[in-house]
Amino acid sequence: MNFSPEQNLLFSLIKTSLCFRNNREAFSVIPKEIDWSSLVNLAARQGVLCVARDGLVQMPGISRELLLRWELSVQKLEARNRKQRAVIKELIALFKENGIEMLLLKGIGLSELYPDPYHRESGDIDIFLFGDYEKGNKVIEESGIEVEKDGSKHSKFYFKGVPVENHKTFLNVDCTQTDKNLEKYLHTTLTEQGYDTIIIDGVQVRIPVPDFTAIFLARHNITHFLASGLVLRHFCDLALFFEQNRERIDFARFEKVMRENGQYRLICSFLAIAQNYLGFSKVSLTECSEKGQHTTGLAERILNDTLYNKYRSVDKKEFEEMWVPRRKFFGLKLFFSSKWKYDSIERGLFHKTFLFRVFQNFQPIN
Repeated sequence: MNFSPEQNLLFSLIKTSLCFRNNREAFSVIPKEIDWSSLVNLAARQGVLCVARDGLVQMPGISRELLLRWELSVQKLEARNRKQRAVIKELIALFKENGIEMLLLKGIGLSELYPDPYHRESGDIDIFLFGDYEKGNKVIEESGIEVEKDGSKHSKFYFKGVPVENHKTFLNVDCTQTDKNLEKYLHTTLTEQGYDTIIIDGVQVRIPVPDFTAIFLARHNITHFLASGLVLRHFCDLALFFEQNRERIDFARFEKVMRENGQYRLICSFLAIAQNYLGFSKVSLTECSEKGQHTTGLAERILNDTLYNKYRSVDKKEFEEMWVPRRKFFGLKLFFSSKWKYDSIERGLFHKTFLFRVFQNFQPIN
């Protein structure tokens, strides 16, 4: 693939920040033709604005104004992460007062894998309450907070301005058989292996064990890929997770589960991108290490989609304010342009998904 100078430099900055911290000079050569404004905007769109800033050794040609804007963006993200951590602590305490235990899914838990945990971009806080989903919703409502219960997967509420998703199920079990199968596996793993505990700002926080997160994170990213595409942060999350948990993950079991559900080729392609372009080492997946030629073409197409994704070229607010028929047409057009993504999992999956969506649109609204 041919990349722009800004894209190549962004790859190098990620390598320097996450993979080669002890050899920062290895990727410190800055091409003269770099458009710094384009680079900063690209890093922001790809969810690695802070990570890219951490990788900079020198900045020839960057304006003081742009550098200040970049630094302010980093500070805003740090503040947002501090607020999320404070909210997590308060939620743990609130639920504990009401006899509810809380499991933190991805998000801040993944941030702990980064050299600077405050520099991973995160959105919602995802939690699971060990069967106390309804009770947890009631506790939040009794605190004077509105709880949205539109979907079957999770409820949503805002705790001190931070969006929180309370999971009834880990995956979209009402949508696909794959999610139903993997949901059973996740519950079995949680029952058999329990959970890990990390310390966040002096408080014990429960997170899933690596065998759980390997499946959950892989499926979560694949779902994102099918729906709207990925950003470079998703590949960083995956690679950091597998690299730092390689001794604890049962790779044979992971491969078996992913192959049985048609997810293995895609996840290998995701990891191939992290290895080939972002500097991460190979993980113990046979297709990545022994049959890489089978995923090379797919990995390049996925990376191209990541860098030139049409879905994210439209402003989110602009999309939401579109005339409804136009928005539906736009979404349908993007869905059909993503046929190759579904075909990379299973031939015929695209048509099954299309028919399911048509069926959903004709269901009565409760």
